[in-house]
Amino acid sequence: MIIIKLNYYENLIKQFPFLISIEDGFAENDYDGWILMMNKLGSKIMIVGDDLFTTNATRLARGVAERSANAILIKPNQNGLVTFTESVLKMAQSEGLNTIVSARSGETEDSWLADLATGWRAGQIKVGSTHGSDRTSKWNRLLELEATQNTTFAKPFN
Repeated sequence: MIIIKLNYYENLIKQFPFLISIEDGFAENDYDGWILMMNKLGSKIMIVGDDLFTTNATRLARGVAERSANAILIKPNQNGLVTFTESVLKMAQSEGLNTIVSARSGETEDSWLADLATGWRAGQIKVGSTHGSDRTSKWNRLLELEATQNTTFAKPFN
């Protein structure tokens, strides 16, 4: 099953060369699948661990040791305190992983996540398209931040 999935992902990348990442390509405890995917595709695209890492330092440490992903999805309300979440993000950055700060379903129009992602120098933010006002508010805040002379955004990915 792992090889079938890997071949499918590889064909997607060939068919759609603009594809830059795959998030949760395997189940959160399928470490063999994650490691094989990193070995085969990690130099071409971002292999993003969401359920693999769950914004958890212990799971991230294992993933780093096993080289099971090269990017992490950071969900500020998944890990309890914002300081705990920031420590996971900083740990990932220090290990060379790409970081993506993500909203959760049921978000409000509050745009604080854009400020947090910018302040933490995350490479990306994941809030969805401009479909709803809860999402648009975050994109608008990023535009506001970009317009200020003191804001420098991080690179999207290594």
